[in-house]
Amino acid sequence: MKEYSGVVFFVDILGVGALTQGKINITEEDFLSHRFSFKESFSEHQFCAKLLVKFRRILTNATENFKKIKVAQLSDCAFIWSEDPDLVVNVARDIMWKSTLGGILCRGGLAYGQIVEPDKINTKLGMFICGGAVTDAVKLEETGKGARVFINTELVSELKSIPPTAFVPRKNPISFTIADEFLWYKYPEDIESIYDDVKVDRLKVLDGIAKAIAMLKHSPRFSWNSSSAPGRLQLASTIDVISSETENLANNLDLKFECEYVINSLENRSEQRQKNALNVYRQTISQEVKTNKAFKRN
Repeated sequence: MKEYSGVVFFVDILGVGALTQGKINITEEDFLSHRFSFKESFSEHQFCAKLLVKFRRILTNATENFKKIKVAQLSDCAFIWSEDPDLVVNVARDIMWKSTLGGILCRGGLAYGQIVEPDKINTKLGMFICGGAVTDAVKLEETGKGARVFINTELVSELKSIPPTAFVPRKNPISFTIADEFLWYKYPEDIESIYDDVKVDRLKVLDGIAKAIAMLKHSPRFSWNSSSAPGRLQLASTIDVISSETENLANNLDLKFECEYVINSLENRSEQRQKNALNVYRQTISQEVKTNKAFKRN
């Protein structure tokens, strides 16, 4: 067995359990919104299978160019790991962006620690991994609601090119425990330096967040998520957390959507609503740029 220190990213698609248990009614519109093909009939299991294939494409696209990255997909979840902490964090960022803009709601855990692999493996059965970092990443994934990524405290000190401001402590309002979170939505592009927050293109970040909010609030790709109360809570929590970042980027933007206010307005969805909302958000951002002299792209 090989044993070494590294980082593990565990990522899970939210809502698949309810979907496969028949708790969510899948319609023709759900297939069409994702451009999924079907013949005469369709079912939640067909939809789930196609969703997992789409998830697999996202994982492949985010990792295929990195020789140091290893991936193991297990149905609706996946492990991504490497000895290079910065690389795993950037891949996690990319997966979260691609999933959200692709209409798949995911949540993850990032942990630094012990990784154990067999010296030789039958790749026909898939990759194999265990160790303390694996256990921690899985536990961290369950920390909060929404498309978020939670980390262990050991991770930050191991990073070389990721700014410390990419992570913040969050208080759980129920247990009052503190959990550290990776703000993946602050970085629509690769994080290359600890100085990225200093030279950040705020307009580009705001536009990325606007796209994500419009998707989460109005895209028909999330219709199956919004058809159940637990799914709406996951969506509303994601919108709340992501939109809160706009307040740090521009003081006068009206793009913060509180969970308790948005949760009851998530079921009426269409591509046109999504496009209209994005246009409104972009106009709001453009107006802020014009009126706020202190607003600079860099």
